Amino acid sequence: MAAQLVQTQKVSEAVSGVAVTRRLGGYTAIAGAVTMVIGAALWGTSGTDLWLALDSGDMAGYLAAVAGVKTQLVANLSVWILGVLILGVAGTMMAEMCQKRKALAQVGLICFRTAVPLVIVSFIAMLAVVVQLGGAVDETAVAIAKVVGWIGARADDLATALIIGGGPVFISLAERGEWVPTWLLRWGYLAGLTGLFSLVCLYIPGMVAYSFIIIPVGVIWMIAAGVVLLRR
Repeated sequence: MAAQLVQTQKVSEAVSGVAVTRRLGGYTAIAGAVTMVIGAALWGTSGTDLWLALDSGDMAGYLAAVAGVKTQLVANLSVWILGVLILGVAGTMMAEMCQKRKALAQVGLICFRTAVPLVIVSFIAMLAVVVQLGGAVDETAVAIAKVVGWIGARADDLATALIIGGGPVFISLAERGEWVPTWLLRWGYLAGLTGLFSLVCLYIPGMVAYSFIIIPVGVIWMIAAGVVLLRR
């Protein structure tokens, strides 16, 4: 009888621990997604677009526009750095919940852990363009902005595809039938496909604008996953 009670207590503690982890993972996923949306709002209302400037070749116009909204863009990129860190924590927690398909969960974990440092470096590169070169009009400044801005934008594109494209699809596959319902699994497939599509768009002239489709799809998956974890 005593042995059974001890075993029951251990099982109860294990279940309680899983519940706490899921709850924290849910809150973290939602918090990270909301933080990224706030950053996107700051970026969208700034009236500047580094990707469009690179695609159109109008870096001089971009630097001129940046001069009047430096503070807003610094806030935007700072919020994005915070948001990415939170999403990375959420992704790590989701991957560590997996007990059955650990190989798939590890691939998802790699996606998250690769994306976080990569995108932080990309945002710092963008900050350098905004803070150090914003408002400059000479040819040297424009040339430097093109190179540094291209590095920042492309690194961000790759990291975005990993963190809200690759991560969600592999976590969905790893946890299907566990805490991931069928509809969230399908949304994970969509996130993975749009992540690949966004990367392909980078190599097709005039298609760069369509690469942003991964953002709403991936962010919605993170919010939905957070809600599912909280409800369980």
